[in-house]
Parts: sequence; C-alpha cells; structure tokens
Amino acid sequence: MTARPPRLYDGRVVLVTGGTSGLGLGTALAFAAHGARLVLTYKWGSADEAEIRRSFAAAGAAEPLILEADVARSADTEALYAAIGEQCGPIEVLVNCAAPAVSVRSLADYTERGFLKTMRASAWPLVDYTMAAKRCLGRYPRYIVTLSSDGPDRFMPAYDFVAASKAAAETLTRYLAYRLRDEDVRVNVVRTRGVETHSLGETFGGDFSSFVRGLVPAGWFIPVEEVANAVFALCSGMFDAMTGQVLMVDRGSAFSDNIALLYEQWEAREL
Repeated sequence: MTARPPRLYDGRVVLVTGGTSGLGLGTALAFAAHGARLVLTYKWGSADEAEIRRSFAAAGAAEPLILEADVARSADTEALYAAIGEQCGPIEVLVNCAAPAVSVRSLADYTERGFLKTMRASAWPLVDYTMAAKRCLGRYPRYIVTLSSDGPDRFMPAYDFVAASKAAAETLTRYLAYRLRDEDVRVNVVRTRGVETHSLGETFGGDFSSFVRGLVPAGWFIPVEEVANAVFALCSGMFDAMTGQVLMVDRGSAFSDNIALLYEQWEAREL
C-alpha cells in the first residue's frame, strides 16, 4: 500500500487559475494530496466539472471549488475574489496557469490588438490577482508561482506573442518579488519545455508531439506531475529563501536539445 504524503496544507486555500485541465489541474491535485482546499478557475465553456470532481475523488482529495473567471477581465477577478472571501477566506498560494494568447501564423497576424490582448491575458494577471488578494481578502498570498516556458529564449512556431507575454511575466515576477520583499511573500516562476497537454496541440498543431518524438530522446516531454511537484516544492517552506527566481524544469534538455545532438545520433536515428 502506497503511503499518503504528509498533509502539509491542511486547511489552507490554494487558487489555481486555469486549474481545470493540463498543468493547472495537475498542480491542483498535487496540493490537494497534501490536504489543501483548492479553488480552480476556468474560462466559460472550457471545463468538465463532473470529470474534475471525479479526478479529485479518485485521488482521495477534498472536492474543489470550481469558479468561472476569465483572467483577462477585471470584473471577473473582483467577482472571483468576492466568492473566495465568502466561501474560503484568504489564500495561501496563487498559481497562475491560465495563459490564453493569440497565435501568430504569419506577419499579417502582428496586430496591436492581438499583442495587447495576449499581454492582458497572459502577463498582467500575475499582478492583477496578487493585488486583488490584498484588496479583497486582506492579505497577499504567501506564495505566488507563475507557469512559463523557454519561449522567450528560442524560436517556437506561432509563439511570437506568447513568448513576449512569458518574458513580461518573468520580468514582473522579479520586480513583484522586490516590491513585496517586506510582506513575507515569495514570487517565483516555473519554466517548462514540452509537456503533452491539450494546449500544446492547440498552440503548435496536432502533429507536433509525434513529429518531436521522432527526433528527441525518450523522456524529452516532461510529465505533468513533475512540473506540479516543482510548483508544490516552491510552496512547501523548504525553498523560502528563493524569490524572484526562474526555476527550469526540463530534465536538462535545454542544454542538450540542439542540432549537435541530432548529428551525434544521426546514424542511430537513420536521419
């Protein structure tokens, strides 16, 4: 029989934006396994609440509070925090997973509207949700973690605006950590590379995963659970000396994943 993890988060509230699928749901389940009460947000029409509750029940976790809230709408943010205040109280952890963005397929997609829409939805919620917690619930979350990627550092198809918003969110993380340095708050980023979720296919196309698997070593794609555990670790109390940092969770592939690796393995891969 597998031993249950220690319930480090009994009675504490964790808010995960975009927490009803992919990395958001995986992160929520990691906290739930430690006894946390989860608040999950989703954008209209994007969540199967019954299936999510079954996932929590199967994990032996308490049922989450699932609320509709578009991270790009300030009115939704206010309504969300009002509901959290009524039903839960202050939040211990804020995890920003929701990052809706405009894809860029050609130069014709470079529009001010698309760029600003992506920034508002993918970078600004880090600040918006943090400030709303203080304004509506009386205190900041003790831990704030934003999910990012290595998009700002390398080319990815259709990723122009997404990468820009990730870079902005990472910069805001550093400055927010500085501004909150006297508030007993830790603000960090968890970066990932390839994680096979629904949003991966939506961003890069349905054939992306199978194409990549033919070129990279086994284990290149990072399991959702490994990313979720890294987020939880930052909020466990063991990393309280870390704030304003970007933690890369990629099994070291950012170093080895390049054209030289393909050259080294070209015979074995029959390239």
